[in-house]
Amino acid sequence: MSSILERSFLESATTKKISGAYLIVCKRSEVAAKLCDEFLMRLYCKKGGCRTCADCRKVTGGHVDILRLSAPKVGEFRDAIGFFSQKAVDSVYKTIVIDKADGMNPSAANSMLKTLESPPKDSVILLQTRSVAGVLPTIASRCAVVYSSPDENFEQEIMRELKVDETRAHVLADLSGGFVSEAVRIYNDKELLKLRYDAIENCHKLITQKSKAISAYADFLETNKKNIIEVLGVMQSFLHDISMMQKTHNAALIANRDWGEQIIGAAMHFTSGAISNMIRVILEAERRFFFAVNFRLAAEKMLFDILEEKDRWKK
Repeated sequence: MSSILERSFLESATTKKISGAYLIVCKRSEVAAKLCDEFLMRLYCKKGGCRTCADCRKVTGGHVDILRLSAPKVGEFRDAIGFFSQKAVDSVYKTIVIDKADGMNPSAANSMLKTLESPPKDSVILLQTRSVAGVLPTIASRCAVVYSSPDENFEQEIMRELKVDETRAHVLADLSGGFVSEAVRIYNDKELLKLRYDAIENCHKLITQKSKAISAYADFLETNKKNIIEVLGVMQSFLHDISMMQKTHNAALIANRDWGEQIIGAAMHFTSGAISNMIRVILEAERRFFFAVNFRLAAEKMLFDILEEKDRWKK
């Protein structure tokens, strides 16, 4: 079930009464990407988004009038402005889609302000972010904000659709952001589920080990370099659960219920300050990984800093 904002967003593309810029807010980038593609198919398709015509296929397969960027730097967005200055080739509209808008540095974000304020005629900018707080207020204020909301009764729907127990359904609901179709995709993606398991296992081992050894954990991060943001997100989720358990003593409120025993144990072992600072360390590392850095050194620094916080705040 779509939210009113989502339906209004999609309807604006169907009727061609669009705003110049939209900020799509969703915890799951895959879900935000699908929503943007649905919008663009309705905008470019002569039948209002039939999903089967050449125009719709071009939206997902590569359209000459759609430019896709991911956490662009200043130079990349300047090139995008040049893209907007050219006349549309295969349609009326020109579109820039920016994934990971919350990963842009302040200089890149500020370079967008003038274009967001007065977009060229028959053009639209779609920015995808995990939260409004992740982008500059000056960016958010210039966009129509669309919150992508989960399906109603999503855990029960996931249980019925996949025939899984309540614990598994709760985990899938958290991973999918509450979208049943996304939960089905994740359930069938065995590599993704293994990555999640390995990320939690490594995080748990790291914070509970007695030594300062980090080599094996750095190897794991480097092996999964292409999926580092997903790995760090899982680690943060695991630590957030520990923090939640410390504050509420209610296991029903944790997201990763299949690791409930380990989460409860860690909640008793660490102070809230330790967990809070570990999360901060991962967030800082995540921002660094968006830029051109020595990956191994950045990963090792993050791991050392986590161990330092663990020992500094240990009960």
